[in-house]
Amino acid sequence: MDWKWFFIYPEQGIATVNEIAFPANTPVQFKVTSNSVMNSFFIPRLGSQIYAMAGMQTNLHLIANEAGTYDGISASYSGPGFSGMKFKAIATPDRAAFDQWVEKAKQSPNTMSDMAAFEKVAAPSEYNKVEYFSNVKPDLFKDVIGKFMDHGKSMDMTQPEGEHSAHEGMEGMDMSHAETAH
Repeated sequence: MDWKWFFIYPEQGIATVNEIAFPANTPVQFKVTSNSVMNSFFIPRLGSQIYAMAGMQTNLHLIANEAGTYDGISASYSGPGFSGMKFKAIATPDRAAFDQWVEKAKQSPNTMSDMAAFEKVAAPSEYNKVEYFSNVKPDLFKDVIGKFMDHGKSMDMTQPEGEHSAHEGMEGMDMSHAETAH
């Protein structure tokens, strides 16, 4: 989204703008895409960055070894709103604190029930505040990728099954992240 970060929690059925949360000491899998230009998802204190590209899915695994609030940024210039394209990553002390955060998000009157609602939130805007969405259309992440692909097919930049069996056990939390940049 131009110029904000949109996070989908498929297991919890919620979404957020410019804030994510997850329990500390829990591996998190981010599935990353873009709704426009290429961008770069980066939480410097947690390690790696990864590119977000329209019509493609890239994966990133991170873990916060201690509870805290970490700054997340766009690490690549993406237009006039780039400097304000930031988010907070909250590593809660435990799963119970994460569940409380999810319940707070579920109290929001905002919903993301279809692509029209997504496109409204995706409209270019700068220096966006945190928003919560209490209900999210199932498979919204796939729909965002699919709108750039012929016949609804998408490019998955992950390794084929079995290629890296040593990485098993990294499931942790499945955090699909739909991102758009300018």
